[in-house]
Amino acid sequence: MGLRRTLPRTAPRPGRRLLGRDDDGQANVLLLFGLTLALLALTLLFVRVGAANDQRSRTQTAADAAALAAVSALQEQAARDIVNDVYPMPWFDEGVARERAEEYARANGAVLTDIRASDNVMGRSGNIVRVEVRGAVCQRELEEDGSRHWNDVVCDGSEEETDTVVGNASAIAIVQIPHQCGRDDGQLVCDGGVVADFESAKRLIEVHLVDQEGRYGFDPQFVGGGGATVACASLGALHPTMCAVHERLQQEFPGFYLSAGGRRDEPGSDHHTGEAVDYMMAELGGVPTPQMHQTAVTVINWVIQNSHRLGVKGVIYEQHIWNATRGDPVGPWASVRRPMEDRGSNTQNHVDHIHLAAGDGSMQ
Repeated sequence: MGLRRTLPRTAPRPGRRLLGRDDDGQANVLLLFGLTLALLALTLLFVRVGAANDQRSRTQTAADAAALAAVSALQEQAARDIVNDVYPMPWFDEGVARERAEEYARANGAVLTDIRASDNVMGRSGNIVRVEVRGAVCQRELEEDGSRHWNDVVCDGSEEETDTVVGNASAIAIVQIPHQCGRDDGQLVCDGGVVADFESAKRLIEVHLVDQEGRYGFDPQFVGGGGATVACASLGALHPTMCAVHERLQQEFPGFYLSAGGRRDEPGSDHHTGEAVDYMMAELGGVPTPQMHQTAVTVINWVIQNSHRLGVKGVIYEQHIWNATRGDPVGPWASVRRPMEDRGSNTQNHVDHIHLAAGDGSMQ
């Protein structure tokens, strides 16, 4: 018989477990649980950030809608003026604009908190409107015990919870009349013809959002009127001499202006005492058409020739002045006018209107 070799049993290696639990599996479970919690936390964070961004977007949409609604009121007013043979001047009416803005803000889940108007022509029209809204929908925080869902609730400021998110947003809109309007034999024409219906007139007037407010805050005390003729009463408390000149001009030159501005709170100016009227020969800030400019010169020449009899103190037009109280000679406008300094805009330089003063004392 051959010899059979018996191999010795192999001794356990150091660190090797033959019996008992495996801790590697427990560690994997803990790691998976930790990753799950981290993923849940990130998910909640993304949900909250997404909800905040969504609310911000909704609040901005509400602001945009409110601003456009506010100027749409001016747009409709100007369209009615065109149909009624009145030169379209979109004067800001805060009551109407605010009501319209509040309606559209509420419809988009927000509350109107501020509204103001401005323009780039000395604050006379207020055709640029800025609104500010507060988001009326808040996100309440989750309860720690998860007893309440994270859902939208109306936020009216009376909630007991302090952890709420409230969004504010602002927007600026403008109403503009890009089409040329003027008078032809006293009749208002826009874009080359007479506009007889409201919808056609409305289409001539643009509204859109802009990035900046106007240079001048709207002056609600400015008194002006439009139409082929404007009564003295529509121009504020005019001086009797200025009123008489105004009425005589309308007899001599029916429909020579687009609109007129009378007395306003402006110390140191003849407007302050009702001794001046501005006759618009172009849109605010614009340049008169050749026909309107020629009409302006014709009117001014007549005024200068009859100044002493009428009690006219002076005239300013196209960045030039004629001042009877200073002793300027009587003659054609082109030969007796004197240049004035550049004041920075067509309105301040009297390019878009005739400034006519009549009454007592010296011209101011």
